[in-house]
Amino acid sequence: MSQQARQTLPQLDIESGINHSPHVVILGAGASRACCPNGDRNGKLLPVMSDLVVKLGIEDIIREAGHDPSGNFETVYSAISESGNQDVLGRLDDAVRRYFSTLTLPDEPTLYDYLILSLRPKDLIVTFNWDPLLPQAYRRWRHLGHVLPQIAFLHGNVDVSVNLEARQVRFTSDLGPSDSAFKPSRLLYPVAEKDYNSDPFIKGQWDMSLDYMRDSYYVTVYGYSAPRTDVEARQLLLDAWQSNTTRSLAEFDVVDIAPKAAVEASWAEFIVRTHGAVWDSFDHNILKTNPRRSCESFAFATLQQTPWHEDPFPAAATLGELESWIRPLLAEEASGKLLGDPHH
Repeated sequence: MSQQARQTLPQLDIESGINHSPHVVILGAGASRACCPNGDRNGKLLPVMSDLVVKLGIEDIIREAGHDPSGNFETVYSAISESGNQDVLGRLDDAVRRYFSTLTLPDEPTLYDYLILSLRPKDLIVTFNWDPLLPQAYRRWRHLGHVLPQIAFLHGNVDVSVNLEARQVRFTSDLGPSDSAFKPSRLLYPVAEKDYNSDPFIKGQWDMSLDYMRDSYYVTVYGYSAPRTDVEARQLLLDAWQSNTTRSLAEFDVVDIAPKAAVEASWAEFIVRTHGAVWDSFDHNILKTNPRRSCESFAFATLQQTPWHEDPFPAAATLGELESWIRPLLAEEASGKLLGDPHH
């Protein structure tokens, strides 16, 4: 097989059953709200951009700056940024950090627990969200070892800190007194001119994400509308996806509660022919029906004409039950072959 041919096919090893191509999951604010639809452990609600101003109680700050607080937060922030009012920008940043830093994941399994466990180290979760719920989910499963996916924080995160000199990234909640060199990651950017290259950490997160997009065999978007006002982010993702040489064979799914026709129109440029689907729930996605085997099950069904049986996550009542269920999958992975079905 020629080098070019190898680049245009998924990295599927028929003998072991392993597909080395990554699954990329892109998260927007809708995913965090779906993670805690009734609020976090303490009942605190997860805001999205359309209601963030009210939920954070920052209407007066915006009014004092001479702007209408009833609009989308990113649009309002962009207008204030153009005015150069650094005092107001600082107060808004403080308010965002205070609110989101207090959010806490519930003690029972959530969407983010299932998502973290549904992917492997070859895969990547790309998040635009500021809240600490995804890092908290990662931290409570990392005792399983090197079996979890990578995470990229494209807009920073309240639980992510950076040591630029040492080129290190840590969860803020892991830092101790000796980690004073770590500084909080930046959160807020003007929506119309998001210069991601101006921040070394954010640039690195974008570079990694775009590399994964170019190599991915499956992409799932959850609760992210790719707003056309966010011109730079949308174009970066689209350019990377269109340069993916397996795109005509790969899949691009979207999970969103918005009307299906509107979601399909928003993502039309990303979907090749019939290689895409829109769902209104995570329950119908391949990450739920074939966790940790999404790229394998899709490749065998479409390229080998040998569909795998679904092995869906159970409706676990406790974190312990979820861990008991996932461990046979981890053992199968450690064996180096994925052709079996450890739950049957």
